[in-house]
Parts: sequence; structure tokens; C-alpha cells
Amino acid sequence: MYLSGEWRILPGTPDNRVPTHMARKKSSIPSRLSKVERAMARAPSYSHWMELAAEHDRISGAEERRADDGGALLHSQAIRRSIAVLRDLRSSGDLRELAERAAEALFRHQGEFTHAELYQVAKCGSYHVVGEFLDEIESCVRLLVDSEMEGVTDELKLEQIKRVGRVYGRPALLLSGGALLGLYHFGVVKALFEQDLLPRTISGSSMGALLAAWTCCHTDDELHELFADTSLIDRQALEMLPMREVLRQRTVMDQPKLLAFLGRIIPDLTFSESRRRSNRILNVTVSPVRTLQTPRLLNHVSAPRVLVHTAVLASCAVPLVFKPVQLMARREGTVVPWMENELWVDGSVRGDLPFAPLTQMFNINHYITSQANPHVVPFLSAQGSSGGVVPELARAGKNLTLRSATELLDLARRHAPGGAMRDVMWTAHAVADQSYAGADMHIQLPFIPALYTKVLSNPTYKEFKEYVRLGELATWPRLPMIRDRTRLSRLFGTCIGHLQARIAARR
Repeated sequence: MYLSGEWRILPGTPDNRVPTHMARKKSSIPSRLSKVERAMARAPSYSHWMELAAEHDRISGAEERRADDGGALLHSQAIRRSIAVLRDLRSSGDLRELAERAAEALFRHQGEFTHAELYQVAKCGSYHVVGEFLDEIESCVRLLVDSEMEGVTDELKLEQIKRVGRVYGRPALLLSGGALLGLYHFGVVKALFEQDLLPRTISGSSMGALLAAWTCCHTDDELHELFADTSLIDRQALEMLPMREVLRQRTVMDQPKLLAFLGRIIPDLTFSESRRRSNRILNVTVSPVRTLQTPRLLNHVSAPRVLVHTAVLASCAVPLVFKPVQLMARREGTVVPWMENELWVDGSVRGDLPFAPLTQMFNINHYITSQANPHVVPFLSAQGSSGGVVPELARAGKNLTLRSATELLDLARRHAPGGAMRDVMWTAHAVADQSYAGADMHIQLPFIPALYTKVLSNPTYKEFKEYVRLGELATWPRLPMIRDRTRLSRLFGTCIGHLQARIAARR
């Protein structure tokens, strides 16, 4: 019996009684979680954020749930059998059988680890069995690469790792447009870079193109220096034209000032030169002025000689805000037009997040998307991500509405009279008929109406830091998923580089 004799009757059956101090402790859990969540929103670094996330998981019981095997989300028994087989083979030294079984286990289970729901169980990560499986696969691959096997050369190992890597796929970071709101991407890039999770392949549209080019045209050492003191970063990119020039040019902003800004922050490089300099693959989307032309994804494969700063200028050329841009290329030391007589505008108009071209060109199938477009953020924020029948029905209704609007715009563009109205309908349909978010590794600027008043102005340093902070806070919760989803791709890349170096050293 409870010695103090003080009991509290809880709702339910008459026997559902607990001591008052226990009821008080139970009821304090939500307030304790709220306190931790407020602290997480103020965390000065990812390491501090993770400490608080671990505390949140302990209080909520999520840490205990991570020890479970994932329920319906995972075939946990099959996964554990695969782990046991691989461990036994590593211990026995049967490397040929290990190579075959490791590839089989990877292909068998890789699809199971792509569910976003796996990372909703806790703040700090997924079920422990996921990490155990990835640990075992990594141990197997490293052992196979580093061990000597009779009749197996480094060249053969390299071929096999490349084959497995092609099947598994590669990650990419996609940065949307967003005018000044796109500065949020800086915080996303910074958070990924500091945790060594920044993909080699980065794509950008409009403001996202500017941040992608800034990242891909600088070396890792240069990025470390720039991130260490963000006050050194130039922010003077935009300037309104006088009214007489607005009326004469039919655009709002001073394009030469933006071009001069790009020249200060982006080295004078072509796409192929930027890849050699940073070992990153830059992709910039541009949209054609002519409606019968197709949008382009510019990179070292499709446009190796195009000058990066002209591609970014074109991708930032929001219609009516900036004039269309002629892309320029460097051929034998001379700068000449690329695709003469073709003009290009904002990449977000027809290719904000170029999933299909990246898949075709670079075997990308793990997408990290960062979305900051002013016309997209409110819609995606309204959809939310919570589970349950009602939220899912609401999202389905919004998607049906958007689909209907897209079909109406398609009808309008095909039957609109020629001239300006037809061009407007083509542009409106192109904007509506896109995917603006990734399936799971999606990072999104929160909808803050006050930010919209300054989308076409230069930020103060305080405002810049606030955008960076928003980007970091939105990225940190996604890092456990990003780390797991890209872990093996990063491993294969490391092993390929290691084998290539060993082969080159023998020649």
C-alpha cells in the first residue's frame, strides 16, 4: 500500500489509481519535452542540437523504441539473418563468398531503408537495426577492398565496386529558386558541409544556382575559411533601377550590378574548369525565352565551355525583374556566345528541381532537396507532414486542386491567342507543372510572411545570419536520414578513389 495514503483517481476504471507524485511526474513529460524543444531551437551548433535531441528521445521514450525492429516498416528478421551471415563470413575469411553475399544483402534490403517513416521514430535517428546493417555492409566492403585475394586484382575490384555503385545510385543536392529567400540554402550547404555530408553533385535554379555555383567553384579549404567568418561574404548584389530606366528597359533591377557581384564571388571558370577545381559537379538550370525551345541543365557534360557566371546570371533572370541573358562560352581562350541567338531566363520557370535530367546524366537516385521558392513554400507548408487520415485527405485534396489547375493552364496555353497572353499562359503552366519537393530528404524554409517584404533587396549582415540560421535549423533534423541514405554511396566513392590511387601508384 502507498504509505502516505494519498491517491489520485485517474479517468477510467475505479482501479486505475496511481500515487499523486507519479501522476505529477507523468503529466510533466509534455512540459519537459517542450522545454527541450525550445532549447533545440536555440542550439548554437549541431553537436549541441544532438545532445538535446538525445535528451528529447530519452524523455519521450523514443530511444527505447529505436531498439525495436521497425514493425511493419522493416523485414527485421531477414535483415538480422543477413547481418549474421556476413559477420560469420568475415570471421571465417571466405572473401569470395563474402563478396557475393554482401552484394546480395545490399540489393535485397536497400529498398527497405528508403522509407521516411523510419526517421520519425526518434530525433536522433532510425531503428538500431538500420545502423547495424549499414555498419556490417561497410565493414565487408572495406575488408574486400583492403584484402588480397588470389586472382583478384585491384582493377577487378574497381570494376566490381563501380558496378555495385551504379546499381545503388548517387546522391545530389538540389537548391530551388527563391530570390532573397534562397539565402536560406547557404545554411543548408553549411550544415551538410560541416558534417561531411555535402554531395559532390549540386544543382541550383535562380538563387539556388548562385549558391550552387559559389559552392562548386571553391575548394574545401576555401569553404572552411568562408564558413568560419561569414561577415567576409559579399552581399551587395541587387539594386533597383531608376523609374525612367524601368520604363525604358521594362525590367526592375540593375542587371550589370548583379553581373559585377557574380564576378566578385564566383571565379572566372567554365563548368569543366569548376569541376576540376573543386571536384564537385555543378548543375545550373536555365529556361528558354522561346516557348518551343526546351529547358537546359548546364554542367560539365552538357555545356563544358559555358562560363559559370553567365549561366548563373541567366538562371537568376526572373522575367520582368531582369532581362533575358545570352550564355557565353570560352573556346580556345576566346569568349563567344553559346547557342547564338538563343536567350535564357530564370531556371525555376521550367526546371526548379531537375530530377529526371540528373538521373539520366549522373545516375542520381538519392535526392536532398532544399526549397525556398516564395510561391511554393506556403503551399508545401500548408500540406504539412503529419500522419493520420484527415491530414492525408487534406494533402490529397490539395494535390487534386493543383493537378486540376495545371490541366486548365495547359488548355489555356494551347488555345490562347498569340502574343503576350500566350507567352504568359506558357510560363504559368511551366511553373505549375513541376515537382517542387523531394520524396523524403526534403529541407524547407518555414513560411514566415515577414520575409516576403524583402525578397528583392540586399540583406543586412544580421538578416543574412538569420537566413543561415533558418537553413541550419531546418537541416539538422534531417541529418540522421541523410547520413544513412548516402552512407554507402560515400563509401563506394571513397573505395573507388583508394583503388584508383593504388593502381596509379603501380604504373
